[in-house]
Amino acid sequence: MKRYMKITVFVLMLLGLSNLYSQDVDIDESEILESLTDIDPEIKQYFPRWKVCEQDLMVQIYTAFVQMGYNKADLDMNNIQIMAAPREWGDVPYDILMISCGEPMPENSMNTVEIESTLSDFLLGVLSGEYYYTGELRGEVKPFASRDYCYEDIPVSLPLMDVQKDVVTNFLLRPSDAQQAITLSLFEQTVKIGETGFWLTSQLGNDDIGYHFWSAGEAKVMLQRPLYGNDDDATRRVIPFLINAHLGGAYKITSGIGDGNTLLSWVKGRTLNSDPGGKLIGGIDFHMPFHPQAGVTFNVEVPLKGLETQGIDEGAFGYMMMPEDQIVEFADGDPRALTSRITKVAPMLRTTGRFSLFYNWWIDKQKPENFIRFDFGVNYSEVVEMAYYRDDTLAVSFLSKDGITGLRTYKNSEAADYIFAKIEYSNQAAFPFGISAQISNQIFMGRLYIPLLSPWLYIEGKYATPLRDARPYEIENFFMISPVLRLTI
Repeated sequence: MKRYMKITVFVLMLLGLSNLYSQDVDIDESEILESLTDIDPEIKQYFPRWKVCEQDLMVQIYTAFVQMGYNKADLDMNNIQIMAAPREWGDVPYDILMISCGEPMPENSMNTVEIESTLSDFLLGVLSGEYYYTGELRGEVKPFASRDYCYEDIPVSLPLMDVQKDVVTNFLLRPSDAQQAITLSLFEQTVKIGETGFWLTSQLGNDDIGYHFWSAGEAKVMLQRPLYGNDDDATRRVIPFLINAHLGGAYKITSGIGDGNTLLSWVKGRTLNSDPGGKLIGGIDFHMPFHPQAGVTFNVEVPLKGLETQGIDEGAFGYMMMPEDQIVEFADGDPRALTSRITKVAPMLRTTGRFSLFYNWWIDKQKPENFIRFDFGVNYSEVVEMAYYRDDTLAVSFLSKDGITGLRTYKNSEAADYIFAKIEYSNQAAFPFGISAQISNQIFMGRLYIPLLSPWLYIEGKYATPLRDARPYEIENFFMISPVLRLTI
């Protein structure tokens, strides 16, 4: 009975296929043929491979590539590699799947169809070990198949564990190996939008200049969009896109001001404010096409409008009491001096930016558990003071810098202020963790994350402190810790 059922199913499948074939469908035969003969670069390393070092065979294979029309500039006769699939039956030990003349790349590799149509039966039989290559029996079938020419085996890689083969450049926050991903923490929230390559990100703070969490007085929302794909087989899985652009905006927050009664009362409060008019954020990450592990990154935050005199709510802005060495007052003849007195200043974080070179390095590419990233470049930041005063007649508090003397502007003034340097290490084995150290704006910032309930729950900590004398609005020894929920599909 089971046999009749199998026959019935088989007949129905044939009828379905014939019905599909009869429809008016534009079929590209070359694409079908390529899909049947191409090999996923991720699994190539698990097939038996060897280099040919027999001079006569090297010449014959190189000549076959030239006759097929391959570009001589892409070929290398001294680096001929063969990839094969072992047989468990018959006298032929291997089926030849691919032959490359030079580093195995699409532009210098033959697939199975090209091999069978180009190489002679004798040459193919010799390479696979079916025919004798030397001696009186040259060209005859061997009773026990083996390769009797000069060759050098390439070690077959062991299959990688999931946590190893899914290595990415930003393991915790942006796992590019997942189709969909969500990461939630107090520092940052990210969402990967399917397989589009788009990332939606919400961040608290400005890590580029060392002001993490609420110490910067700002939060931002950004959309990252891929602009150009990576065609390099060796790096495409880890770095799917060579160019990524991001665009978004930053906005002022009130967190960190007078939060003594909240759950985060143990975290130091702040006085720095983001620009009240908001900022436009833009940037780009560019990986070098000839070496995708290296590239440049650029990011800038620009205020949308100038600082204007404005009425404010009490407690909505961080401020500093007037330092003893600073005199801030209304200009001579300013009518506000009759009803108001300046006793406070509110620092505003204005334009910031970074331009840096980066390099991604895996210590062992065959077992890419250990990943290190280097960044080096320049950064810029600007903080402008505004006078914080209250008009007793109107019973309203104001912020202003127009017509007021003695206000300070803090920005890069010496070479050390411009230096941006960062090194990041992550281990993505059975116990994924990461650590980084950064110097920017003459502020040291360290970061560490470790798993609590791997692979979905982590804990992350950040610490920052100025390496120079702290400016009035800066927080010395600022530390914050957060759980991180990481979900991937």
